[in-house]
Amino acid sequence: MFAFMENTHCPICHFSKTAPIFENTLLKCQSCGHAWANLQLDHTYLQELYAENYFKGEEYADYLADKEILQMNFKRRLQQIAKNAPEPKEILEIGCAYGFFYETIHQQFKSVNYQGYDISKDAIHYANEHFGPYFSAENYLEQNNSKTYDAVFMWDVIEHLADPGAFLAKASKEAKPGAMLYLTTGDFGALLPRLQGKKWRMIHPPTHLHYFTKKSMTALLTAHGFEPVFFKYPPVYRSLGLIYFALFILNKKTNKFHQWLYSKIPKAAAIPINTRDIFFVGAIKMKA
Repeated sequence: MFAFMENTHCPICHFSKTAPIFENTLLKCQSCGHAWANLQLDHTYLQELYAENYFKGEEYADYLADKEILQMNFKRRLQQIAKNAPEPKEILEIGCAYGFFYETIHQQFKSVNYQGYDISKDAIHYANEHFGPYFSAENYLEQNNSKTYDAVFMWDVIEHLADPGAFLAKASKEAKPGAMLYLTTGDFGALLPRLQGKKWRMIHPPTHLHYFTKKSMTALLTAHGFEPVFFKYPPVYRSLGLIYFALFILNKKTNKFHQWLYSKIPKAAAIPINTRDIFFVGAIKMKA
């Protein structure tokens, strides 16, 4: 279940002055600019929220069908990482979904040891069945882990977490000094969301709970022992089918013409898009 939270202090910088925005859909911090859905979600509710339908018609048109396109983005990020950091050996991925990033990174770095976590049991079942026993649907926050990692990845996941700080605190304890954390998420302080307001495509609680700015992301990272190394805005390859689905089918009344036209779009058709409102962040684990 979920409930409205009574504490309205900013969950990132803890500033006390916050204000409701977008018809009380979100609260916004008057200091760091962070916005969040003022909800408290339990693990059971989240498991139901991210069941199979989430990846097949609710938020994604068909996540499995977009495998090649998703991996195209992963490869580009890994190319950027390889230019500036040593080859990772021990890897943690939080929010691994169907395991596509594992397959991508294993192709580039053959000797990696990998552990992935995701709340979706359906996705984890697929990943273990296709790629090996490297994936868990257990609650990452409840795992007593003796492993340490030299790279942590969180692709398009931190905005979904009820308590991002708890995940970063645990990841920080398990990260070696000098380990790198890499993540992607929407930039709520970018031009497009400032122009579009509540119509910005990323605003859809309860799946997206947190909306970061550079300032709030920096505050969150440094509070948990990570120093930002870069904020980049690379283009992202998007499925033409997913774009059409989001524009004309998702949360819309059933329209046979749009359904028919969507079915005719080739699954592998993709284009690079850069609206400069998705940032790719790299941060290094600071020495104690």
